[in-house]
Amino acid sequence: MAPRQVRLGSAPYGTVTLDDLDRHIVQLLRHDGRRSYADIARIVAASEPTVRKRVERLIRLGAISIDARVNPAALGLTTDAIIGIRVRRGTVQQVGARLAAMDNVSYVAYMTGGFDIFVEVFLSDTEALFQFLNVELAAIEDVTDAEAWHVLRTEKFSYTWEGEVSTESAPLPTTVEPDGPADRDDETESAP
Repeated sequence: MAPRQVRLGSAPYGTVTLDDLDRHIVQLLRHDGRRSYADIARIVAASEPTVRKRVERLIRLGAISIDARVNPAALGLTTDAIIGIRVRRGTVQQVGARLAAMDNVSYVAYMTGGFDIFVEVFLSDTEALFQFLNVELAAIEDVTDAEAWHVLRTEKFSYTWEGEVSTESAPLPTTVEPDGPADRDDETESAP
């Protein structure tokens, strides 16, 4: 059976080969990014140097990043809004770059359909949302129109990748790595 493709969105890295060990490591890190290499090695039945090399490889190739996730509401940013933005033709990337540089903008995506860009913002209150729409966004001259949706409550907020859980009946997607199969036989390599 031909391997299924993993879509990496806009990441500039291409595709990355993931085997069962990689997927198991990713699954463990998804639930605790601070988990030690020794703990992961014990769980996946591999050596600690192998786990370290696998994690470093996945980070280097852009397949994962290990970050602290912030709960905006806990930090006083209780107003969440999704905004569809239309821009003057030929300016979408310039506008997107300006929006991405704004502190309270957490998500910027170029779209097809009725809007050119979608953003998500986290703000302190509805007055801050008013200011964002009518002052900050209005100051970007290539923005021609915007429509905002105030998120009332979020039922689910998760970055869990649906392919991280490995089962025999539902194989995880894999692809061919751009650098070839380098570092695949890392069990035999010695630690630096």
